[in-house]
Amino acid sequence: MQLNKILLMLALCLPSSLISQPIEEQRVSFAAGTSGATIQAQITGSEITDYLLGAGQGQTMTISFEPDNPSAYFNLMLGDGPEAIHIGSVAGNSFEGVLPASGDYRIRVYLMRNAARRNETVNYTLNMSVSGSAATPQASGADYADGLSGGPDWWQVTGLTAGDTLNVRAGPGTSHAVVGALANGDRARNLGCRMNGETRWCQIEVPGGQPFTGWAAGRYLREGSAPGSGNSGAANEAAGMIPCALAPDQPMTTCKFRVSRGQSGTASVWVTLPAGGERYLDFRDGRLVGSDPGLSVQQEKTGDLNRVRIGGSERYELPDAVLYGG
Repeated sequence: MQLNKILLMLALCLPSSLISQPIEEQRVSFAAGTSGATIQAQITGSEITDYLLGAGQGQTMTISFEPDNPSAYFNLMLGDGPEAIHIGSVAGNSFEGVLPASGDYRIRVYLMRNAARRNETVNYTLNMSVSGSAATPQASGADYADGLSGGPDWWQVTGLTAGDTLNVRAGPGTSHAVVGALANGDRARNLGCRMNGETRWCQIEVPGGQPFTGWAAGRYLREGSAPGSGNSGAANEAAGMIPCALAPDQPMTTCKFRVSRGQSGTASVWVTLPAGGERYLDFRDGRLVGSDPGLSVQQEKTGDLNRVRIGGSERYELPDAVLYGG
């Protein structure tokens, strides 16, 4: 199996404070008559290995990661998208789940920054399997975004897992930056669709108090009516300032943030960093479940205030109103 050395910006899936590092990319294929593979390998220091594995929407992927260094983890991503389906430092060294889309899945193996800086080594065993059949594409008569021209004036978001949100991106593909997020039932104006590989992407315009334009995966869009004056979805979007500190000995100051809310404390929060870039915070049911891949997360709740620590040094304070609205 041939290994190809490539350079990727770690800003896709690693802390923004790190500069680009060489990533070794390896395509994984299963032997004939099998549905899985096992890899035994080693990385040292800042080395990173990505394993690319093709799979279909609706199939079940199972991954187990067995390292001999407790500072080693894996993340699972769809294609080159910046968001992780699974963050090992938060969710542990195993994953089993139904895949949301067809395409290449990227299994990224890395050492946490503290171990990487000490140039530690990890030997690991990575077990991967894919089972089940891929989902049948949505029939063209179902009023989903299955055409590339024309179509309804308005889309309505549907088909998301309860509490999840749909990323809206700057361009038609997961490699583009996230510019917003929508929940089930939210509506957006249809500006036309196009194909990117096997995925249909639709350009949309989201109304409300903070309107924005971007691209979303068509499989989550179906024909909808124009939103009424009280149903624009603006309550799901907000921006403001929160207390923050980026170093252990730094006094608290304030940072700008923007948030996209789902239901019952599900929220995606982006905090603008003074030196540039953003820190991503992912909440489910009011609980912090992840940040940018490779960063550890901690949350302490006092009353309606959530004190968050990222990577052992960054500190943020978020009132419940940021997560739940109101």
